[in-house]
Amino acid sequence: MSKGLSIIVGAVILIAATMSIAGILIYWTSGFVQKRLSESGNVTDETACLGAEFKIHSANFANGTLVLFLDNRRTVDLTLENLYLFYPDNSMETVPLNVVLKGNEIKQLTLTNITDGFTGGKIKTHCPTVFLDFTYSEGVIR
Repeated sequence: MSKGLSIIVGAVILIAATMSIAGILIYWTSGFVQKRLSESGNVTDETACLGAEFKIHSANFANGTLVLFLDNRRTVDLTLENLYLFYPDNSMETVPLNVVLKGNEIKQLTLTNITDGFTGGKIKTHCPTVFLDFTYSEGVIR
């Protein structure tokens, strides 16, 4: 009489080992896929901003009111988040905007209660690489 594992016990051990390996692979791949999906979402947002560009068509500042005519030069809709104004004493004023500048649109933006004496500014959008810097001197915004 020979000694050894029965066929049924061997099959059960083989199935248990296969299921354990499958469980480990499923756990690992679910984390891997989740990470890759979140990274691809970031790439999609950045891709949507490719080629976005806007500029100041014209501007005027008087009596604490800043009027900007902004020209979206592409078809990408931009959300203007904040205007930062810089002063000679190295201070900065932040003006929340939350304005949508649609693609190929020229839009008037009127901001009140702006402190006089700023030397320049920056308008930031929801696209991290799309912003607008300008200078202000002698009544002219460039």
